[in-house]
Amino acid sequence: MKNIPLTESSTEELIKKKRTTGIITGFLVAVLIILFGQSIHAWATEGYPSAIAIPIALSPIVFVNLKKFKEIKRELEMREESY
Repeated sequence: MKNIPLTESSTEELIKKKRTTGIITGFLVAVLIILFGQSIHAWATEGYPSAIAIPIALSPIVFVNLKKFKEIKRELEMREESY
């Protein structure tokens, strides 16, 4: 996937990217919460603490996606102001 600057993307593409990024980020947050809860449960019942490393290791992806979402939102707002 090419990394095209946001300023060169059309408004329709940005709206689509914003919607897709929001949905994927929400899904990832839900999965990480479930995985984190399951890891805590496994740790409490079976004493298997290494399973908690997976949701902790994958959580930075959420922050990267949120940053990208905010950048897209900011670009769309700037374009809206210029019209």
